[in-house]
Amino acid sequence: AARLDFEASGNPPAGSLGKRPAGLESRETDVPSGSMIFRSALILVGSLAAAAAAVPNPPDQAATAAPETPSDILERRAVAARDSWWAYRELLKPAPPAVRDAEGWCRTDLDRFILAKLEAKGLAPAPEADRATLIRRASLDLTGLPPTPAEIDAFVNDPAPDAWDRLIDRLLASPNYGEKWGRHWLDLVRYADTNGFERDRDKTESWKYRDWVISAFNRDLPYDRFLVEQLAGDELPDRTFESIVATGYYRLGMWDDEVADLKQALADDLDGTIDITARTMLGIGLGCARCHDHKGDPITQEEYYAFAAHFAGVAPYKQSPFNSIEAGHVLRSVDRDLGKVDPEAARQQYRERREAIVAELLGLERAAGLAPTLSTSNSTGAGIPDRAPADGLVAHFALEDERTANAVNAVDGRPAARVLDAGFGGEGRFGRCFNFDGGDDRVEIDRPIADDFTISFWFRTNGVGRGADNDPRWFLGDGLVDGEVPGIVPDFGISHLGNGIVAAGTGDPETFVASGPGHNDGRWHHVAFTRSRESGAIALFIDGIEVDRAEGSRAPLDRPRKLNIGTIQTGANPFAGAMDEIRMYARTLSPAEVRAIATGTLGDAARSAEIAAASGSDAGSRYAALQDELASLHPPVSRGEPVLSVREKGPVPPPMHVMPRGNPHLKGDEVAPGVPLVAARFPLPEPVPTAESSGRRLALAKWIVDHRNSLTPRVLANRLWQHHFNAPLAGTPNDFGRLGEPPTHPELLDWIAATVHENAWSLKAMHRELMRSATYRMSSVPSETALAATLAKDPSGELYSRYRLRRLTAEELRDSMLVANSMFNPAMGGPGVRPPMPREVLETSSTPDSVWPLTPEDTWGRRTLYIYAKRSLLHPLLSVFDLADIDSPCPVRFQTVQPTQALSMFNGEMTIGEARRLARRLEAERPGDLAGQVALGRRLVSGRVPTDEEIAEGLAFLDEMRQVEGLDAATALENYCIVLFNLNEFLYVD
Repeated sequence: AARLDFEASGNPPAGSLGKRPAGLESRETDVPSGSMIFRSALILVGSLAAAAAAVPNPPDQAATAAPETPSDILERRAVAARDSWWAYRELLKPAPPAVRDAEGWCRTDLDRFILAKLEAKGLAPAPEADRATLIRRASLDLTGLPPTPAEIDAFVNDPAPDAWDRLIDRLLASPNYGEKWGRHWLDLVRYADTNGFERDRDKTESWKYRDWVISAFNRDLPYDRFLVEQLAGDELPDRTFESIVATGYYRLGMWDDEVADLKQALADDLDGTIDITARTMLGIGLGCARCHDHKGDPITQEEYYAFAAHFAGVAPYKQSPFNSIEAGHVLRSVDRDLGKVDPEAARQQYRERREAIVAELLGLERAAGLAPTLSTSNSTGAGIPDRAPADGLVAHFALEDERTANAVNAVDGRPAARVLDAGFGGEGRFGRCFNFDGGDDRVEIDRPIADDFTISFWFRTNGVGRGADNDPRWFLGDGLVDGEVPGIVPDFGISHLGNGIVAAGTGDPETFVASGPGHNDGRWHHVAFTRSRESGAIALFIDGIEVDRAEGSRAPLDRPRKLNIGTIQTGANPFAGAMDEIRMYARTLSPAEVRAIATGTLGDAARSAEIAAASGSDAGSRYAALQDELASLHPPVSRGEPVLSVREKGPVPPPMHVMPRGNPHLKGDEVAPGVPLVAARFPLPEPVPTAESSGRRLALAKWIVDHRNSLTPRVLANRLWQHHFNAPLAGTPNDFGRLGEPPTHPELLDWIAATVHENAWSLKAMHRELMRSATYRMSSVPSETALAATLAKDPSGELYSRYRLRRLTAEELRDSMLVANSMFNPAMGGPGVRPPMPREVLETSSTPDSVWPLTPEDTWGRRTLYIYAKRSLLHPLLSVFDLADIDSPCPVRFQTVQPTQALSMFNGEMTIGEARRLARRLEAERPGDLAGQVALGRRLVSGRVPTDEEIAEGLAFLDEMRQVEGLDAATALENYCIVLFNLNEFLYVD
């Protein structure tokens, strides 16, 4: 009873936890001093036993009441905690407290909550910061960028009483606001551009989610809608392109493309979604209940899986343990004009019509005795005859081989292929095939073609190829049949690129052809690439249809001597999938011949006479019409673009079962969708299924943002305070439970949370509310008269007796350097950029020369937010200055102080380079004026006009560099700029 009272109220039972239980006094010294957990457990057990003995059940109740089960106890705890624990209580807006100096100091009601605690401690707030300090503080808080000297001067010299309000409005209207505050959200959802693990491949199209987040903040998308679109943007009745992009939220975790235990990997991925949703949006640490009932909060393991049931229908990122990602599960083609055009529906209609035509043609041919009767339930899935011609065939690899070092070439007298590595015995389009795992698998053949040729093969994949959908250069993709030689040479190749695009081309001059997307759907697709030397014409056929044509080289394509199957010739960009029936012809096949291979039909309308002779004129006419329709049938021109998004398996999700001890190989009781009882003040809405999803995620999203849910606005209020005042009110922003830290100012937190509701979830309105306060405008230094008392009674600044200064974040540090030396590139959005990386860092990769391909030089000054976030390769300067962990949620960034920071800032390659560019700017803007260069440099890094003493200090340093160190003037100025970047007033925001 005492334990339950404690867990419900948070207050220890009288006489129990405050002292050592009887009988343990002599035993405590027997426990090793390092075993603090064990010692605490002994004390707690003894305390509970003593408390239980001290509070016996009433005699009549003890005789008649049935004993409580563990479930009963947890339920009672949850109901009690819901009304007693600060985070779960109903949200009511508290009245601002009465204070003595309301008229003299308070600017808003917010200030009263701060001042009340200060007055209770006998403290006075620090004076207001000067205007130069305030504009730098506000600019970095709202945009992450320092103000320019012109902006500082304009604000400092603005006499209008609303100057501060107008400054806030200007900063909120800046597109840089979304970049700064979007970064805070990206920290929470562990945004990255790659999947992690050993191969750390690209997370295709993830940057669109990052850009959506930035746009949402700039548009001041109401926070409730912001959450709903991420959780269920695809289930919204008014869904848009943007709301589909928002569901990339589900795909930001680490993906193991070659797992040892598939069930475990998928359970871990699901746990990532559950944990981040609960912690980031609700401040509930559900992860502890994955394996057992929560040890701190009244949350059962069943409730964890009930919460997980909302996501049971989400299609997993992979379905097999092999080296592949299920592209069809994690990517979808979406038109920006969603609602009027659906590219995936159009492609499905095309596929269904094509399959119907082929089936009818084969039926007519079989009826006429012109095709063998094949079972459509053939285990290989072929169901069509092999119509490949023999004329001109110079290589044919059927890939029916047993495990061997060579693959048979079925053309007499032609050399076999060398199998360097591949998976044998897969189910092929015809018989068996080879599987390629995306690692070091490949097959090597002697190149048998150079002039007129056709390359024909079947392939199947669920993977996402390298390269971008809008860049058809075949050598950027994953090699299918390839002879790439770096440089402008007479080579050729075919690859799988991006979201299911087949790309091909020839060199010298480089000429490319490509298909539309979507061929990574797990189906067999036929590819034919033809080339005519006389005209230079190249054509690409997919499933018998010509999809692209171009005119290239008319010279022999005689480089290289070998061709690779399953990877690019250079050994890079391996393919993950299956290939079958690779044929090469020393001639250009006709479209009808290609169509015959791809469809198994005779491929030519002229054969209708044979059909008519065997089955009648009507059959012959029908055959000719179908062949003409097939020849003219073209896949829809895709108006969509690939989007990393959520997908469900359909309107009926699979059942969710408890996993005993968190083991996905064990199946416990089935559970229905639900939320923890401790937070369930009102029921979940009923899900409304759609044609492609269960509607469960939308039901959960609506519950999370319901005005009766006190957790969501409290969590948001705490984060807003954290990023404006450099410390959260509740010290564990992702855990509002008993294992977290309670708020220092609970009434203030509730006041802000209630104001969030009043402002219709507008974040910009809340920024104004917080920044207009006197609390925000305080100096970081107490007045001289209050200094001693302040440091004695509020040493950590927990009472907010002064503004809590902070160091620049890793991104702000680099961006501020770029702004200071005028190299900052303000371009927004798009795929991540790759500026130079120190060679020492590249050498940590197994492929140092190719792991970090630089983007064009004009991108190197882009904002740090847009640097490609590769999980296995982070910039050292950013890492040493406490960049967010991109493998897991980061609610609070550390602000460490360590020697490597000083080493990086004084000796680091990046700092030295940016200092050199700052020196060139100073020389260009103050030519021949050394004092002017010193003054401008100090102003650019600090935002304030330097004193005469500081200018003299800088001149003395430059003189010493020249006279004592023997440096020339330019190098001395560069060294001075390195010093400027190491000043505290550059590194810190006060």
